[in-house]
Amino acid sequence: MTDEATTLRLVLPVHRESEPALAEARPWSQALLDKPAEDDHIVQFYEDEECLVDAVARFAGAGLAVEEPVLIVATEEHRAAFAQRLQRNGCDVGAAVASGQLALIDARATLLSFMVGDEPDWNRFRGAIGPLLDKCRAGRTSSRVRVFGEMVDLLWRGGNRPAAVRLEELWNQLARRQSFTLLCAYAMGNFYMPGDGELFDKVCGRHSHVLPGTAASALALHNELEQRKQLEAALRATLRRRMVDAGAMEEKNAQEAARFRLLVESVEDYAIFMLDEQGRVASWNIGAERIKGYRAEEIIGEHFSRFYPEEDVRSGKCEMELATAAREGRFEDEGWRVRKDGSTFWANVVISRMLDRDGKLLGFAKVTRDLTHRRALEEERIARASLERALGEQKRIEELREQLIGVVGHDLRTPLAAIVMGASLMLKRGMMVDADVKVAARIARSADRMTRIISELLDFTRVRLGGGMSIEPRPVDLADLCADVIAEVEAGHPDRSVAFDTDADTRGMWDRERLAQVVSNLIGNAIQHGKPDGAIQVRLRGEGDSVRLEVQNEGAAIPVDLLPSIFDPFRRNPRAGQKSEGLGLGLYICRELVRAHGGEIAVQSTEEAGTTFTVRLPRKRPPPLELR
Repeated sequence: MTDEATTLRLVLPVHRESEPALAEARPWSQALLDKPAEDDHIVQFYEDEECLVDAVARFAGAGLAVEEPVLIVATEEHRAAFAQRLQRNGCDVGAAVASGQLALIDARATLLSFMVGDEPDWNRFRGAIGPLLDKCRAGRTSSRVRVFGEMVDLLWRGGNRPAAVRLEELWNQLARRQSFTLLCAYAMGNFYMPGDGELFDKVCGRHSHVLPGTAASALALHNELEQRKQLEAALRATLRRRMVDAGAMEEKNAQEAARFRLLVESVEDYAIFMLDEQGRVASWNIGAERIKGYRAEEIIGEHFSRFYPEEDVRSGKCEMELATAAREGRFEDEGWRVRKDGSTFWANVVISRMLDRDGKLLGFAKVTRDLTHRRALEEERIARASLERALGEQKRIEELREQLIGVVGHDLRTPLAAIVMGASLMLKRGMMVDADVKVAARIARSADRMTRIISELLDFTRVRLGGGMSIEPRPVDLADLCADVIAEVEAGHPDRSVAFDTDADTRGMWDRERLAQVVSNLIGNAIQHGKPDGAIQVRLRGEGDSVRLEVQNEGAAIPVDLLPSIFDPFRRNPRAGQKSEGLGLGLYICRELVRAHGGEIAVQSTEEAGTTFTVRLPRKRPPPLELR
């Protein structure tokens, strides 16, 4: 471990002229995470969550692989992400936790256990972390513990930056008493505030190795911090010189002030301007004009509430910000701001009070940064994660429902077969009175209907869970098949007749039982939904390499808004005055059986022509796509 005065053993450089130098160093950083030296104190700067999860999983997974104990002190969200990535990388997380080799500890609760006010306390820190390290190495051949700690990042993001630096020192102090390798992490976005340049140097100085995130993000951070250092250095120089005798240093101070003013006015990425005690704009730089849209002559003298949404102005937010800055020296906020053209942007705002040498308030310095793009990316990430969770949950629910349907449908077949057989035997013996015969016949009809429903459920489950209907094509004459099905239908509905018209050649390679199911479903659908006294037409036509089947009935048209979903599962749309006895799976199963044969099914429905279902079947089933 190092202290503040120790030079870093290896700090990855940031080159202004050569971004590839950072990219080339990534394999080095990965190797360092895999095999750190004894007592290393590594800091990982990351631009996004993926970079953090990857670094911690690599660091922890390498330790688990060589049977080193691993302690992860992180937030609940990050602990879950780390465990998931470790599992995906081949680590048995459950076994590692159960054996004590891997410990996952809550960062927030641990941090609170050793904080006294706004400062981490050494004795409490040692009392909280020391036993955790002892427990991790208990019974292990390796005395070194790999530790990832997120508490410094929590302090930094919470605005308590000095406490974060102090906590890094406590880790180094503990390393002189305990044997462990420590990985810390900071979000790159933590170092974009005024004053962060000096603190960034302190953070780096308390680690043995510094790992940036991506090359682009490291370069951007480096350049921005350098720019901030220049601003802060110029500001400090100007303020120091104001403490010197005004008469002796008046000309030199004027030159420094002019240089500082020119520097501020040349900055384009930040809106930097002064406010008087009442909040009126007193100065304006190029960045302010670019971000807010006002020229200096348009806005100087105007109240800074011009940049706030109306609801914020009405609620007194502007007055609250100035009062806080005047009382505490500084106010920082993120929120929506308004440009000259009325458009809004998401801004980070820092207001600092300006005092004279006697401590009297002179006004305020205000720095605004446009973070709209970053906020949009974060909102997109959150929305995408929420959508993925919702879709995953919906998929699990659908799979469970379909599995349940399949199991229930299969298990109902055995007792239902006994009911069908019993009712059939009673009817065949002819030894019952008329009233009992009617009851037995009703039982038989109900059992038949239940058998059809169960068959549809099983077919539906096979399609949804098994990747489609299975068929066994053999030579079939579709005209003979349709004639047999029509005869069965007319026997069950003696009051209805079906007209059948066919060509001579209607032969092909099909699954006879499955196509009989399709024809029976379509004719049954025509009987159920057609006019009671209306004609039902079944037509077969040979069309070269395919055969067309049409089933037409007279009656009310299917509503136009239902046609696109007519083949969806569980679609039950009986017409007025009719009762549907099925589950709404018949047409869905017809479509899947036709598709299994390589064919197509469609429907047309009008008041004048009635409803026509058209099936086109190739005489030979086309080969699977991967074999073509």
